[in-house]
Order: sequence, then structure tokens, then C-alpha cells
Amino acid sequence: MRQRSRAFVIAEADDPGARLVYVSAELGSIDHHITLDVVERLQKQFGKIYSLDNVIITATHTHSGPGGYWQSRTQTGLDGGLYPQHYEAIVSGITASVVKAHSDMQPGNIFISTGRVTDAGVNRSAVAYLENPAEERARYSENTNTAMTVLKFVDFSGPIGMLSWYALHPTAMNFYNLLISGDHKGYASLRMEQQHGATYASDEDFVAAFAQSDPGDVTPNTNLDNTGPGATDVETTRIMGERQLEVARQLFAAASEELSGPIAVRRVYVDFTRFPVQSRYTGAGQQYTCPSAYGYSFAGGSTEDGGGHFLFREGMTEQRVWLDWLIRLVTGAPRWTESVKACQAPKPILFETGSGSPPLQSQIHSVTVARIGQLVILALPVEVTTMAGRRLRDSVMDELGDWARHIELAGYANGYAGYVTTPQEYQLQQYEGGHTLHGQWSLPAYQQVAAGLARALESNAGVGTEVRYDDWRGRSAGMPLPVGSEASLPEGRDFGDALPLERTRYGKGDTVLTEFWSSNPTAHYTTGGNFMLVERRTRSGWHVIADDGDWSTRVRWREEGDAYIAQLSWEIPGGTRAGDYRITHLGFDRGGAPFSGTSGIFRYGKP
Repeated sequence: MRQRSRAFVIAEADDPGARLVYVSAELGSIDHHITLDVVERLQKQFGKIYSLDNVIITATHTHSGPGGYWQSRTQTGLDGGLYPQHYEAIVSGITASVVKAHSDMQPGNIFISTGRVTDAGVNRSAVAYLENPAEERARYSENTNTAMTVLKFVDFSGPIGMLSWYALHPTAMNFYNLLISGDHKGYASLRMEQQHGATYASDEDFVAAFAQSDPGDVTPNTNLDNTGPGATDVETTRIMGERQLEVARQLFAAASEELSGPIAVRRVYVDFTRFPVQSRYTGAGQQYTCPSAYGYSFAGGSTEDGGGHFLFREGMTEQRVWLDWLIRLVTGAPRWTESVKACQAPKPILFETGSGSPPLQSQIHSVTVARIGQLVILALPVEVTTMAGRRLRDSVMDELGDWARHIELAGYANGYAGYVTTPQEYQLQQYEGGHTLHGQWSLPAYQQVAAGLARALESNAGVGTEVRYDDWRGRSAGMPLPVGSEASLPEGRDFGDALPLERTRYGKGDTVLTEFWSSNPTAHYTTGGNFMLVERRTRSGWHVIADDGDWSTRVRWREEGDAYIAQLSWEIPGGTRAGDYRITHLGFDRGGAPFSGTSGIFRYGKP
């Protein structure tokens, strides 16, 4: 599936200057530099009406997308490096989605509805969840957050969009998948948009965002072994997408509570290197966060969702000399410092990333509390576990008046800073604890910051801070896209030439496979185009019925000598009309020249 950015611009009718931008982008995470660049580009077009204070850019956290868009803070490549072309495509795409939303602003209403999705996800770290106080756990009937919130956008013409939040890790497309995908949230968005007539070529398209919430310990792989209810990871993706989609449709249809009241936002940068946390939030006197560090359990990975190095496992709580020696030998990483080790305990440190000048990771993170009428949004740059999310919501709502009837936690927002567990969960050092970067008092720190923003929002006070983000743009020179060797096609072959079809007739439930001489798909990075079209013959000519953005299509490349072959497949959906069809492959050679080719004609259905 194509990865998309879905943007919503909301303004007060009587005060258009009071507005909020909310973006849900199908990415693994948001590097804060993306937010900086998007805001700067918006300001070039619209002035100061958009700023870091009223723009929230979130990631759905799909694990099946290209990487290499993080502005590197060092030359070590520990983050996988930076591909400037990919970074630019993301920034320009997100910006374009906001510009389209801005241009489409019109009087309308927003309705809110809430419900529960009870069969889409299980707690992958239940052993850590049980470390939370029994009296706290007794307040809840479930060990995951099953709540879904839906916003329904309506103008004079009727419904024009939907924004929903639900907490579920997009790891249904599992650890071994190599296809680009928005996972279950991308599936749900695609289906709902297509059901409302979206073509992805019109400014009038319905926009449906299935945004992310606090899924830190919630997996779609319900068997807890990197597999879910489906026979394959693709089937699990569809099932989890359908389960969210079904509830979202119901809530969308039933939404009748209108959001009314002001739009207001409070945002702050916080340096988490050694942030003082009050006893009110720690329950253990004043404590401090730590310079960021990854634990052994991070390298062990989440067993339930696959991955991890065989030398590490979840639950490791003791530093091991031979492992430290091996890590330094292989990676060149410096030895951890005693003060950070003591602060991060009981986490055994894999990499220490928050010390040094400059640190390997920024220690400065953005936190936002926003109001849209009676809805409150807490936007954080972290992956929040279930109980941690409940405490955060309580901390915010405790500071607000009766007007605040709903609260939603938006994770992966305006940056990325690992996980946040409760201090009790942190002690076990499951994967989530090993990836809680700033130590066991991270959650109380975020609670304190969020509560302070909520108080400022309630009292209409400003937020004073001297902290500014350490902008690292330009530090990394970046790398060229990995395009492989110069393709050398067999004599007499051109890019786009089709190999013969294995069959020319297909029936219900069949999958059509076609192959073409091709090039490496990264040879010319482009957005808005296609690698694949499925066309049906009509009286007026060939009509496109699907492309590589659809659920029914797949494109895979393989090397054939020094050249590439693209295999295009179309799983014929139910309800497809009988007739003549063909498949077209499009691409670019290494020099950037476009090419295309078309398969032979094949028949679906009765002659």
C-alpha cells in the first residue's frame, strides 16, 4: 500500500487565527526535524498562523515503511543513516497535505463518538503490567486500552472526513515482511476512504485517518509468537484493520455530540537529561530523569512481535562484562558511565546515548496539550504502555474543569523518544523497559509536564521556558539512495518488456502474476506515481480499476543477473466484473528516464 499523510486543519469560526493542525502520517516515527521543516514551509506560505505551538504531526508507527529519514546527530550511522531524497519526500508530502487541508477550510461541524474495540490486540507484556499496584489494576477490567475515539467532520455537503484514535501496534505485517505497507491502520484508512469514493486524485476526496494512541504494550499478534489470528501476516493485517474499521463505521454513523467551544494549545520543550520530578508524581520524593540509554532488553526485541539479537533477551537486569566488551568491539560505542548506570538501574546499559557533547540523541522533547471544545489531546513523542497512558490521562484531567469531557493521548507526535513505562513495569526490564530511554522516572516526568500544560490551559496562562530544540539539520551529509548495480538487460530486451503470461483466463479467487524487465525501484524516487496499474477494457478504452496503492496488488523485485525483474500480482477481488484485463508496469531507469510496459490481455470470468 502507498504510505499517505492525512491532515486536518481546525479553526474557530469566530476566530480563524485560533487553529490546530493534526497530521497522521503512515511512518514508523516522526523525527522532530520533520516538524521543524514542515512548520517553516507553512510559514513561508501562510505567515505565523502556523507554528510549532499549533502543529501536531504524528506517526501511525507502521513497521513496514522505508527508514533513513532521521537527521543524524553523529557520523556513526547508528540510526541507519540519512537518505535526503526520502526525507525530502516525507517533508514535502506532509506539507502538501496540510496545504490542501488549509485550502479546503470551510464552515462545518465536528461530532465526537467513543466506543470500544475489544478483539483487536492483546498485552504483549502482561508480566510487567502485573507489577502495577493491585488496587490500580482493579480499576480496570482489561489490561489494554480498548477505547476508540472518532471525530466526524461534516460540512454543507455532508460527511467529508474522519479522525480516529485506537491503541494497537502496527506489527501485523511481521518482522520478516519486506513489502511497504501502512499495516492495519493503513488498511482501515484505505477501505473507509474508498467506501466514501476517494480516488486520491481529487481535492474533494474523503479523508479517513486511523491515528495512533498509546499502544506501547499492545500487539496485534494475538498468539504472542509473532503470529496473529490470520493464517499469514497479510491476513492478520486485514483482520485487525477490519475490526477497527467496523467499530469506526458504527461510531461515525452514530456520532451526535458536537464539539463546541474554543481551540487552545499549550506546548513546551523539555530537557530530559536530568529533569527534576516532584514527589507528587513519583511517590518517592524528588527524583530525576537520566541521560538517555538503551538497555540489553532493547536488543532482545519484543519476543511477541519478532526480532532481537540471540545474545539478548527480555528481562535482563544485570550488566555483563563480556557483553559490554563485545558491544564496544563490534560497534565502537564508548563504555557507559557509572552515574548513568546508577540512574538507569536496574537497566543494564547496551548503548549510552544521552551523555557527551553533543549527545548521540537529542535529550529535548516536545509535549503538547490541545483543546478542541470539550476534547483534550495530549501529544507525546513516545510509545506509552497501557497503564502509563491511564496515569497520564488522569494527570491532565485532574487539572481541567468540567468542560473537559474527553481526552485522547496521541503518541509518536512531533518527535520520537522511545518508550514510557510505569516505574513498576520498568523494574522487570521487558522490551518496553529496556527502551524507556530516560530511566524509571520518565513517566512521572511526563505526567508533571503534561499537568503543568493543562493548568496553563485551564487558567489561560502562558508557558515560559528557555529550552529550545537542538536543531541538527545539516550535520549529516546524507547518503545516495541504494540503487544497486547498473542494470544490464539481456540483448534485445528493454525496460518494461513483459514476460509471457502463464495463463490467459482466470476465475473467482485467482491471483494474476505478471513479470517485467525492470530496474531497482529506488533508482528515481518519486511520489504520486505508480509502479502498477490494473486496467479493464471498456467501450471507451482501457479504464484503471486498481494500482499499487490497493490492497489487492503487490509488486516485488528480484535481481536477475545484473538486471531486475518486477513481479506484479493482482488478487482478483470479489465482485470484479467479467471482462478483458491487462496489467501495466511503470518505472524509471537509473538515469531517471521513465519507462512502461503492458502485459498480454487476460480474461476474467465467463467468455
